[in-house]
Amino acid sequence: MKKFIIGTITTVLLLTIAIGVQQGLLFATPLPYDDEQKGLDTQITIHLSHVVAENTPKGQAASKFAELVEEKTNGEVKVHVYPNSSLFNDENEFQALQNGEVEMIIPTFSKMTTYVPNWQVLDLPYLFNTDEEVHKVLTGSIGEQLLNELEPFQIKGLSFWHNGFKHLTSVDYPIHTFEDLKGLRVRTMPSKTLERQFEAVGATPIPISFSEVFTDLESHAIDAQENTASNIYSKGFYKVQKHMTLTKHGILGYAVLMNENFWKSLPVKFQKQIMEAMKETTDWQFEQAVMMNDKDLRKLEQQEGFEIFTMSSEERQRFKEKLAPVYDFYKTNIQNDDVLSRIEKIVSP
Repeated sequence: MKKFIIGTITTVLLLTIAIGVQQGLLFATPLPYDDEQKGLDTQITIHLSHVVAENTPKGQAASKFAELVEEKTNGEVKVHVYPNSSLFNDENEFQALQNGEVEMIIPTFSKMTTYVPNWQVLDLPYLFNTDEEVHKVLTGSIGEQLLNELEPFQIKGLSFWHNGFKHLTSVDYPIHTFEDLKGLRVRTMPSKTLERQFEAVGATPIPISFSEVFTDLESHAIDAQENTASNIYSKGFYKVQKHMTLTKHGILGYAVLMNENFWKSLPVKFQKQIMEAMKETTDWQFEQAVMMNDKDLRKLEQQEGFEIFTMSSEERQRFKEKLAPVYDFYKTNIQNDDVLSRIEKIVSP
C-alpha cells in the first residue's frame, strides 16, 4: 500500500511538471494581436483644444481635420477634439501649448498679437472686402510668412482658418452710426489695434475671454461686442441683447498651431499626411464659414425681439474714414509694414 501511494504521488508530480513546462512554453510565445490591438499599441494621439461650439466654422473644421487625419494615417494618428473651452480657455491655451500640456490649439489671430505684433495687420478695420480676398491672403505667401513668425516660441503654425466678417451687437440701443458707439463698453480681444479701433469712436474697449462674453452681456458689464453671425448664434448672444448691426468692419480668423517639439517627434510620413489633411480642411473650412454665417444670419433674423440693422453704404464710408487713424497707429507701432502693402495690392479698392 505504501509503495502504491508513493507511486501515485510521483505520477501526479510528474504530470504537474509536464503541464507546467507545456504552459511555460505556451506563455513564452507572444499572444497574437488583432489589427485593432496593434493600432492601440502604436497609435499617436493629438489633443486639440479650442474655445467655441462644435456647430461653428472652427468647430466643424476641427472635427473635419480629425476625420481626415485618421483616414490618411489609417488610424495610426488620432485627433481628440475638446471644444467650448472644455480643456483650456483662450486665456491659458497658448501657455498650455508651449508647456506641452496640449498638442494643438486654434486661437484667434487677434489673441496672438500679444506674442506676434505683426499679426495686428489682420485686425485693421475695413482691410478686406470679400471672403475671396481673405482666402487668397491667409492661404498664400503672406499667410505663410506670418505663421513663420511663431518659430521663436517653439510653435509650429499649420494654417489660418476663416470665421467670417465681424458685426456689432448691442444691449440697450441699436448702432446706426459710429457716433452711437460713444461711451459704450465694448468687448474686444486683446489686440492693441482692436482697442485703438474702438477708442477712435469714443468707446471703451474691454478685453475679456470669449467664454465670459455671454455672462458679461447678461449682467451689463459690457454694452456691446463684435463677432460673426455664426458665433453670435451658436453662443446665444442674441438672447442677452436686442440689436445687431451688419457692419462687416473686420474679419475674425484663427491660427492652427501645434507644439513644435511634438511636431518634430512625428515621423516624416505622418507630418506629410497631417499637412495634407490640414490643406484639405482649410479649403473646405473657408467655404463652410461663408455658408454657415449666411445660414446663421437667417436664423438670427427669425429670433423674436432681436433687431438686425444694415448700415447704409454712406454710414459705412463715414465709419471707415473715422477709423483711418488706426492704420497710422499700426504703421507707427509695427516695425514691419511690408505685409500691409502686400495685402493692399491684393484687395480690391
